[in-house]
Amino acid sequence: MTNKTIFSISFIFFLFSGCVSITKELPPQTTYNLTLKNNIHKSKFFNKTIQVYESKTLPSLNSKAIIYSKKFRQEKYALSKWSDKPTKMIQELIADYLTKQRSYKYVRTSNIKVDTDYDLVSELVSFKHIFTKIKSYANFSIRVYFTDNKTNKIYFKNFLYNKPAPTNDAKGLVEAMNIVTNEFLFDLNSFIQNTLNSNNQISK
Repeated sequence: MTNKTIFSISFIFFLFSGCVSITKELPPQTTYNLTLKNNIHKSKFFNKTIQVYESKTLPSLNSKAIIYSKKFRQEKYALSKWSDKPTKMIQELIADYLTKQRSYKYVRTSNIKVDTDYDLVSELVSFKHIFTKIKSYANFSIRVYFTDNKTNKIYFKNFLYNKPAPTNDAKGLVEAMNIVTNEFLFDLNSFIQNTLNSNNQISK
């Protein structure tokens, strides 16, 4: 075996050993979820059924990757991810919150076709960490369409939130995003309550 061959084999072994070492030293990936707070607010009961559909959004926005935007560039946090797609997490949060309110006959998310009094359809516009020169923010924007299936009338509201993140990393974003999504749930329920209350007054 020549010295050149021995050197080549040793070099390859060194590289391979280095790759294994680097891989072992990488920290594990952290998985985050949106959490529903237990501060349920009392609201009026309406004997109505609501179907909550999964939000529509751009494919680039709807992944488990946690996205941040800096200087007009969109990137992904390398070692952090969501437990599910944002649209799915939001759908489950909405249904869970409205159900726990006990203000409606029932709230459902199943795709099985069952007639309901109202459909709640939405478009997720923004769900990311935005950096500025001074601070970073959890940016959450969603359009909601609340449809009366009896009259086919659609009630629309745009919800937009910017919450400063306590730290400029994925963990800080998740903390801020949990706050804004819970604010959204409260505001969404108020919007539904006002809509149903107005419809009741009109029908009387």
